[in-house]
Amino acid sequence: MKIGLREQDQRGALRMLVKCKVKIRPIDLGMPFYGDCTDLSVTGMTVQTTYVPRPDEEFDIYVMPARTLALASEPFSARVRVKRSHRIEQDGLYELGLEIVMVHA
Repeated sequence: MKIGLREQDQRGALRMLVKCKVKIRPIDLGMPFYGDCTDLSVTGMTVQTTYVPRPDEEFDIYVMPARTLALASEPFSARVRVKRSHRIEQDGLYELGLEIVMVHA
């Protein structure tokens, strides 16, 4: 038992709060979807988007780096699996809990 942590925060990896744009590329659909990554860890991330995935669906995601004048960097890209999905607003926004399955080189 971990004292002082809520059940949803009792993960094996520390999650860092971020605010990055993401592009979601479903494997079986040609059209990309977009959203915002709100937290990130070595094992997963949370994304807010209008895309509604199937349970356990896998897709590719691209997390855009923060824009800086000093460094140009590529987006972080990975194959992820949906662990949870729920509606968070009336305008059709969903929060997705995603597990990182594979990091693309």
